[in-house]
Amino acid sequence: MEITAEEMKKTIKKFYQMLDEVSPVDFDCGKLCDAACCGTDQNDYENSQLGLYLMPGEELMYENSDDFELYYINSDEEDYFHEGLYLLACKNPPKCDRNIRPIQCRTFPLIPHITPDGDFHLILDENEFPYECPLIRDNIKLNDDFIKVNFKVWKKLINNPLVHDLIESDSRIRDEEKDEYEIII
Repeated sequence: MEITAEEMKKTIKKFYQMLDEVSPVDFDCGKLCDAACCGTDQNDYENSQLGLYLMPGEELMYENSDDFELYYINSDEEDYFHEGLYLLACKNPPKCDRNIRPIQCRTFPLIPHITPDGDFHLILDENEFPYECPLIRDNIKLNDDFIKVNFKVWKKLINNPLVHDLIESDSRIRDEEKDEYEIII
């Protein structure tokens, strides 16, 4: 059954609202690192090189945005097992509209992972970034409600076959690159 763009936007807004009701910690974690994940030092890394891929359908949220640029990457250009994907870049970090930040920004530092046996988990995002996240580096305990809501949202998201394929593809790449990772839930 095909879902309309308006239905998709409504669903994504619902996920945004659920994630906005929780926070990784009881304080503004951006104060620990001067909001490093929202922008970087121009001398170290070009902001134009920063981008975040969107969940399938999430690109609809950014079609008319003044704060973000949307890029389509054809599946031939990347080693993913699914259709192409959209990448999002903030035009003026860190001054982008937080109200429409993508799902992956809202769920950071957690990312979904599917084991080779098909088990679904959330793990800490230990990918290489042009910055260091103190929450990960210092192993700061994340709020339980943040973890639970993230798990619930990602569990719903992976019901979409395109999202599932994307997460499974990322998980296999991660398994090839890392021996271990910290399972949070």
